[in-house]
Amino acid sequence: MAIEIRMPKLSDTMEEGTILRWYKRVGDVVQRGEVIAEVETDKADMEVEAEASGVVKEIRVPEGESAPVGAVLALLEEVAAAERPTRPVAETESREEARQLRPGAPAPSAGEQRVTVASAKPAARPTPAPVPPETPKAAKAEPPPSPPEAPSPAPPPPSSLRWKPRLTAAAGPAPGRHPESRLRQTVAKQMAQSKREIPHFYVTSEIDMTEATRLREQLLAAQVFPERITYTHLLIRALTLVLPRHPRANASWVDGSVEIHADINIGIAVAVEDGLVAPVIHRCQNMTLREIAQATQGLVEKAQAGKFTGAELVGATFTISNMGMLDIDSFAAVITPPQSAILAVGSIRERPVVRNGLLAVAKTMRVTLSADHRVLNGVEAGRFLEDLKRTLEQPVVLVL
Repeated sequence: MAIEIRMPKLSDTMEEGTILRWYKRVGDVVQRGEVIAEVETDKADMEVEAEASGVVKEIRVPEGESAPVGAVLALLEEVAAAERPTRPVAETESREEARQLRPGAPAPSAGEQRVTVASAKPAARPTPAPVPPETPKAAKAEPPPSPPEAPSPAPPPPSSLRWKPRLTAAAGPAPGRHPESRLRQTVAKQMAQSKREIPHFYVTSEIDMTEATRLREQLLAAQVFPERITYTHLLIRALTLVLPRHPRANASWVDGSVEIHADINIGIAVAVEDGLVAPVIHRCQNMTLREIAQATQGLVEKAQAGKFTGAELVGATFTISNMGMLDIDSFAAVITPPQSAILAVGSIRERPVVRNGLLAVAKTMRVTLSADHRVLNGVEAGRFLEDLKRTLEQPVVLVL
């Protein structure tokens, strides 16, 4: 029976992918969970793993060509283990060399096609040291030449996804026209579509984070959780309490109707070397603060290892764009379709405030909600930010 390998949908905006490399050829044996191809998507370069074992019968999309989501990329022929052909040793080693450059993740569950983020470029395999010629028997008085030192292994390829944005200035490109990557082209297309089709409006609030800062410091000092609690964790936890009371902020505009989402799936906008991605923490409404920290830490580790799965990049219902690590007071973010809102978060800093008629200093954070005017009006957006402000300024509810 033939098994179809199809182009997976790896993001909400993905329409097609490009085959960068086939790790298998016609006649090769494929084991379930083994990486068979590398695909360039609108988010990153992904490795596609086989969902079943078999022998490659046909490759329908060659390297360098694109195919839409759902298109059949290749066919596997399912055969009994005893009937599977074997490849010559040299060919097997050649495939294994390519495979070692991009080790795959654990085998997926039945019926699930798993993809992982691949490195941008494969590292060059070091050239083996030359074997010195044998010393002639006549030259017994001369010692044999010492073999040359083997070259040091090449460094591993850089991950195509990095969780932390580059904070140091890099040399800019030379003057002239430069083609952009598929990721940057997709982000540009998506943002242009968003600004063209979504009527944005913006609401800004300044939140006193003094108590939230004190709570975080106490949690860290007491080592209540093994995970290091961050302001992003506190913000996500606050949103899990606030969004259910403001369902239109967790909704989408679909063909003239408003779709209210049952789950709260928070996307975290992350700057990477070649653009922007937003890994998603799904069903946050069911998570405690510690569980949110664990989920976020898992995404960080996957980003650092370059092993996001496709499911972790899709399905967001609300997005946070946090530039608190930079010297930024406030900014406005562009909504990611089909979501109805995105929250832009500035840095926490000491600012003058008035309390009971007296001037004081407080640690405050400015946030701006970009909202879709088809889904929310100004009063609804303002009430949402009021509720978020009240929750973060009385943060004890975040640990309950």
